[in-house]
Amino acid sequence: MMVATLNPRTKQTLLYSVPRDSLAEIKTNHAKKDVQKINAAYEIGKAPVAKKTVSAFLGMPLDYSVTIDMGALKELVDFVGGVTVKTDIVVSFDGQTIPKGTHHLNGEKALAYTRMRYQDPRGDYGRQLRQQEVLMQIVHKLQSPQYMFRIPTLMNKLGSHISTDLTTQQIEKLISHYHQCTKHVVTKQLVGREAWINGSSYQVIDTVSLQSASDQLRKNLGLTSKKLHNTETKLNELNTDFFSNLNSTTYNTAGLDTTYYTDNTY
Repeated sequence: MMVATLNPRTKQTLLYSVPRDSLAEIKTNHAKKDVQKINAAYEIGKAPVAKKTVSAFLGMPLDYSVTIDMGALKELVDFVGGVTVKTDIVVSFDGQTIPKGTHHLNGEKALAYTRMRYQDPRGDYGRQLRQQEVLMQIVHKLQSPQYMFRIPTLMNKLGSHISTDLTTQQIEKLISHYHQCTKHVVTKQLVGREAWINGSSYQVIDTVSLQSASDQLRKNLGLTSKKLHNTETKLNELNTDFFSNLNSTTYNTAGLDTTYYTDNTY
């Protein structure tokens, strides 16, 4: 899950990776609040619920969404003639092995490179960095005219591998008016702390980190900062012991009267 803001005036793109296991309120139409892993938002209500959830999580507007499955990533990498990556660990997944060092990968190998998680000592955070690495390679290559003007055709080719609420006309406008934003891309990660809730491992993002990400993303949209006051920051306020004790992994989600907890492992 990544959040991207594009500013055509500053010609900058800011890209934030959000940990899949982040504790968050899932924005559904339930009478009570549903607090669980943020990755569950897409499973529960597809892109509309995921977009509302991340928007509230970071206190910023999200206008559009693009959902890309693994088949699309493979096609994208092959479309731009492969990507060159540099890895400081051996990445082995789904029958593919990428040794330490610099390598030029085709779509199949790039797919394995971006999917491996459990063998990485950094876990999901390491996978996020590899995903960003491959995505940035694709973005930079797509700036070339030989690829740029073929993007609408590529979108049609990807078909069921990709879904978006952007219209064809909006995609064409993005390509023509926002392509310079790809010349300056800043990638960042939200990094949390592990907490055990009802027997499952979660990542809890502290309020300072959430606020910082919100401020930066809003600034790149030309918006003023806005203090976060959402379910996540309220729960953080009720868990001062968790944040004051670096060895603690106990985080209480039952502190808000209107909050209930459901354990899903999407």
